[in-house]
Amino acid sequence: MSVARTTLADQVAAGLINEIERRGLRVGDEIPPEAEIAKQFGVNRLAVREAIRTLSAREILVSSQGKPARVSTPSARVLAQMLDFRIRQHSLDLDDILDTRRVVECELARLAAARVAKGEADMTRASALLEQMSDAVADMERFVELDVQFHAVIADTAGARLLQLILASLETVLLRARQSTFAERERRGEGHEATLAAHRSILRAIQDGEVENAGRAMENHLKETRRDVGPRD
Repeated sequence: MSVARTTLADQVAAGLINEIERRGLRVGDEIPPEAEIAKQFGVNRLAVREAIRTLSAREILVSSQGKPARVSTPSARVLAQMLDFRIRQHSLDLDDILDTRRVVECELARLAAARVAKGEADMTRASALLEQMSDAVADMERFVELDVQFHAVIADTAGARLLQLILASLETVLLRARQSTFAERERRGEGHEATLAAHRSILRAIQDGEVENAGRAMENHLKETRRDVGPRD
């Protein structure tokens, strides 16, 4: 049985996370100075600095020269970088990403419809974005940007923060997939009306508060776009 090996800096980083929790530090709060941390953990300041760099890379801390590091909130960017790298090194399959997207976005569509049905949210922003998409069919960059925003509004309307974070972390990979589907439709000379129609179906179901229909409309849309994804990186 193998035992995972950790460096001294890794141990200090783990200890600092526990210390942040123990002290109840919030975003923007400063952690103790390096000298105090070194004394507390019985290590040299070099190990402390390395631990702070590690946590800063994970966006758990924000550090600036000459000032104590402060507590931060990790964004989706950290997970996005890892997923993108895994795809590029072929240690994670794009199909896994697309399957995850389907599970996440279908549930977000259902949750958004449920909140709209209760009068807790509306889809005004999504309607405006869809109109802008209709006017941007000749501009791939703009069309894809609006597409991303449309799906982000649904996620925001759903109010499920963890699912939102997961979806946001997939965006780097999904951006290439969206560009691929746009290009493939152009290659076939099909235009983008089918995509717009699919978005309208999703929007209509959510606006009407039809929970299951919203999920089905999203799933149908994602199944259709999946076939247009080009060659894997």
